Amino acid sequence: MSLLKKSSWAVAFICAGLSSIGLSQETKKDWGLMAPSLFASHDSDSFDVVKVGAGLLPVYQSGQDYWGVSATRNFYSAPNWSAIGSQLSVLKRDVNPQNGLGYNLNVGVNQIHDGNILTADLNYSAVLNPSTNYEVFFTRDRVETQNSLTQGIAYNFYGASLEHRLVPRWTVVGMVGQQQFTDDNQRTHGRVKLIYDLFPEQGVNIQLRHRQYHDSHDLTGNYFNPKNYQEQLLGLGMRKKVSDWQLSGLIGLGRQKISDDPRTTTRLVEFEGVSPLARQVFLRAKAGYSESAGFNGPNYRYEYFQADLIFGF
Repeated sequence: MSLLKKSSWAVAFICAGLSSIGLSQETKKDWGLMAPSLFASHDSDSFDVVKVGAGLLPVYQSGQDYWGVSATRNFYSAPNWSAIGSQLSVLKRDVNPQNGLGYNLNVGVNQIHDGNILTADLNYSAVLNPSTNYEVFFTRDRVETQNSLTQGIAYNFYGASLEHRLVPRWTVVGMVGQQQFTDDNQRTHGRVKLIYDLFPEQGVNIQLRHRQYHDSHDLTGNYFNPKNYQEQLLGLGMRKKVSDWQLSGLIGLGRQKISDDPRTTTRLVEFEGVSPLARQVFLRAKAGYSESAGFNGPNYRYEYFQADLIFGF
């Protein structure tokens, strides 16, 4: 039975619920077309991922406020190996473009190697008090390595974070989370980020980041899972409006420690651009490059590009 037939009842139910919610809030909304939706990544292990999709948005206010459905085709490749999958999803997004708070929902059915799993990407953020914001999140997806895709390994990742303005120019962000893999491994995450607004009017800041996680299982060949991992990173960040475009980025250099191994160097570069909301064409694009630990040692390299282009009509 095809993915569409197997998942049509679930998608129809979610669509009906979201439709009633969206239409009850607004009496008149435009339509939108998300085409294309792209994701591409490459790493130093020669593992490549390309995802190409399109979506129909029957309730569309802007690129930060819509709901609809999407279909994606996923292509995976490594030396002497390849696989193709697909996904059908329901989308709902309502984010305040001024402060980035709101919610995003993506629930779907993913198929590869004749096996289906229910996927989800949910997050909700809001103001707790004048100096503190919070976020809760839940993600369910496949582990995208060759062995994990072949064996059908997935994970659930849930947690929460707080962002607190200590004093003018100083902000601290903390996150705790639990990642549960279907091979019975459990990974506990902790992250802290201290931000200093170096040039507030120019949107330039300095960030000191610490992240760590602990795995309950020893190393496997399915994905990189050291018993303990730690990283401290110092970064120069930017977040600024330029001609109503929202631009943000980070360049960082750090040190990592994998269990009892010596410390080694890490690097991170990220950039994101979001176009103005007032126009009929909306673009959200993100790209990144990182050097950290992986299967074959501490110098694993990963790069990606992601973009959504939406037309309102």
